[in-house]
This record gives sequence, structure tokens and C-alpha cells, in this order.
Amino acid sequence: MHLYKNCGDLPIYNFDVVYKTNDFKYLVVDYNGYDDIDIPKDANERWEAIKNEWVKLLDDATTAYYYQLVLEVVYLQTRYNVVKQLLKIVWDREDMDDESLAIYIGALGEWHYFWNEKATKANEVERLLKQLQRSQNKITLKLDELEKMKEEHNLDEDASTLDKQAVTLEQITGKNNIDTRTTSVSKWVEISKLAESINEQRRKSNGK
Repeated sequence: MHLYKNCGDLPIYNFDVVYKTNDFKYLVVDYNGYDDIDIPKDANERWEAIKNEWVKLLDDATTAYYYQLVLEVVYLQTRYNVVKQLLKIVWDREDMDDESLAIYIGALGEWHYFWNEKATKANEVERLLKQLQRSQNKITLKLDELEKMKEEHNLDEDASTLDKQAVTLEQITGKNNIDTRTTSVSKWVEISKLAESINEQRRKSNGK
């Protein structure tokens, strides 16, 4: 089982998934998204190296931070929605047996909401809802920061949606069928830079 080596062979789709979810299975070459596989021990180190390479490829600290912020917001919003639903199910199902409860406790733990099994269900649901509220406050702050950056640096408001980015890049550059599952991270960055260059030339032309 081999890991992708760098931004030159890692598909942008896989990069996007790992960035949003920390699911290192997508660093494994030819992973199909369905099989349960053992992740190599050096996956985390490889991921850090790939992220660092990505930032250097962007050659723009502001853009790099912006994309990181976008992906963080996506993760936080997904976690909020999932945890809220899990807690609702646990609270509403008064007849839930211990085995079923353990499954939901495990699911909550995967999102870093840890259940104290020595406490009552009412106390734990209340405590985790308070934690969820703090998470919502954090989302609001991140969204405000994101909006400010978009206004100050004229950045892409659809950056969180890879397919939308691909369509936009195709329209600007004239390239057809940019496949996010086969286009490497480094090639994706170069296409993005080309698109920005074309846009810049258009803005200058329109300004004359």
C-alpha cells in the first residue's frame, strides 16, 4: 500500500477531501472511497509535507490562508450539523438500548464530542449542547473573518466547492473537462494561476 508522494501526483479531489475531513485514506494510491483500509503510519507526516508544498506552490500567503479558512468553516459546519442531529436522536429515543447508545457515543467521539458514560443522559446532552453552541459561535467568527477577507482581497466566494471551481477554470482558460479526480494538485494550482493571469489582463483591458 503506497501513499501519494507529493502535489505532483496527488489528485486535487483527494487533496480537497483530506483537507476538509482529515481522512488519510485518500492519501493512499488508488483508494476508491469505499473500502476499509489500514492507513500507513507515516500518512500524517506525508500530509504535512504535501500541505507545505501546496502553500509554496500558491506563492501567496493570503490565498493559502483563505483556502485554509474556507475548508475549516466547511468542516466546522458539517460537524455542527452532524453532532446536532446525533444529539437529537439520542435525546428523542427514550427506549434506546445500551448497544445503540454506544454506537451514537462512538459517532460523537469521531467529531471530538466525548460522552461521559458515568453521567446521566440528560446531563451529557445538556453539556454537549453547550459545547455545540460554542462551536456555533466559532463558526460565526470564522464566517465574519472569511467575508472580510473576500472583500479586502477580492477572493472567490465559491472556493469551498471544487466542482464549481473546475467549471470556472474551464470557462476562463478555455480548457475542457478538467477532471478533479485525475488533475494533480500542482497542475490545478498552475491552471488557477493561469486563470488569474487571464482575469488580470481582462481587468486591465476593461480599465483602458
